[in-house]
Amino acid sequence: MREPREARVVWEEERRVLTLEGEPALSYALSWPRIEDGGLGGRWISKYYAKLAGRWRRRWEREVYWAACLELAVRREESRPFVPWTGELRGETAALRDGVVSLRFFGSEVRGDGRPARVRWGDVWQLREGTPKPLHSLFAGEKGWKNRLWQKLVRQGEERRQAGDCFLDGDWPQKAKKARPLRGWCLTEEGVEVSLPQCAASPAAEGCPVFTVPLDEKKM
Repeated sequence: MREPREARVVWEEERRVLTLEGEPALSYALSWPRIEDGGLGGRWISKYYAKLAGRWRRRWEREVYWAACLELAVRREESRPFVPWTGELRGETAALRDGVVSLRFFGSEVRGDGRPARVRWGDVWQLREGTPKPLHSLFAGEKGWKNRLWQKLVRQGEERRQAGDCFLDGDWPQKAKKARPLRGWCLTEEGVEVSLPQCAASPAAEGCPVFTVPLDEKKM
């Protein structure tokens, strides 16, 4: 009898340059995951990300492209140089074991010579069921787990802020809590990884600050 294959994550990739009268107006790079040998749950997850990629693609090919064309036309009239706009969504597999797949995503958009707008998040799935794995499932039966996890994150942020490793606002814990970063968590070999939205609690140049809270091996 043939041994069943282990599930794996394959990343689809797409690149495109959109032009206006032959001149590049917008280019984008898009990647999304497809689960192979993951059963019905893996097919459901794959369909979800195919739809997600479609939404990013439509946004870039419609309203963002139209806005880029408008700027290109204005700069032509004013005889000023135009820098093509760019967009990117890429991802990577953070963990895949024991029926759990954890994925990490990075999105960015640059409008001409402006500052990059960035987004980062994680998704964790129960492969067999094809459903998201809730963060609280790592702390089954533990009271106050969310508060302890948050305090560890705050201590890490304060240590990094004091060391100059991460430029966070002075009142960043209050701002960060309002952004609810635990919703977009990611499971890695090191523990629970969370990121703060750009500009939520730090300057825009800082991007999306990332924190990793270690976990006991049994919770991994």
